Amino acid sequence: MNYNSMDDQHVFSSKDMVHWIDHGVAISSKDISWGVPGYMWAPDCAYKNGKYYFYFPHEDKTGTWRTGVAISNKPQGPFKPMDHYIEGMSGIDPCCFIDSDGQAYLYFGHALVAKLKDNMTELAETPRTIDYGGKNFYEGPYMHKRNGIYYYSWTQPLDHPDQGYYSMGDNPYGPFAFKGTVNPAPPGAQDHHCILEFKGKWYYFYHVGNYPGGSFFRRNVCIDYLYYNPDGTMKKVVQTTEGVGAANDK
Repeated sequence: MNYNSMDDQHVFSSKDMVHWIDHGVAISSKDISWGVPGYMWAPDCAYKNGKYYFYFPHEDKTGTWRTGVAISNKPQGPFKPMDHYIEGMSGIDPCCFIDSDGQAYLYFGHALVAKLKDNMTELAETPRTIDYGGKNFYEGPYMHKRNGIYYYSWTQPLDHPDQGYYSMGDNPYGPFAFKGTVNPAPPGAQDHHCILEFKGKWYYFYHVGNYPGGSFFRRNVCIDYLYYNPDGTMKKVVQTTEGVGAANDK
């Protein structure tokens, strides 16, 4: 098993972060007219204009990494890929962030960002390089916002004992002030995280490869709690084998 065997993307849902439903294949590499089989790498999804937009990195037929867009009326899909990739960008690990004013941004590649047009399928500007305040960016950019603060985070899979890092800023372009680590190196895989709030609590998603049947190419998704200090900095994630408890509306 290797990256070329990653043919499909599934969507899972949960009402309580404990019990999960697999909704089946949401998109498959065989449906991408401009791409090659396999290589369905780390995607992201966003909701705007009554539709769900699924952003995925994928190799085109020349071996260049592109970002495609697939669209659905439902969060679980199926998603229909457009017959072309997004022009003006290349690289892996797209992250779509929609700010409180409704403007969407796409983070990708080696610390790059660009606004998206309102149609969510085209760049509205030439990508900019992000001043993230650090020197160890590698992959997996992620953006989230809390209490008016923008958190730009990423993964450095070659580092040990830590792999998840972050910076803080006051706008989605930066510049950002480097704050250090947020997650240790996961066993058997790499950090490559996402962060979200659900029912009043914050969660940190990442993956490991040391479970029975797992490997670097067959990773398991993990979820642990994320906590913040009074000054807005993030506390380092405590990785557990139990994961999180059931979320409720209280």
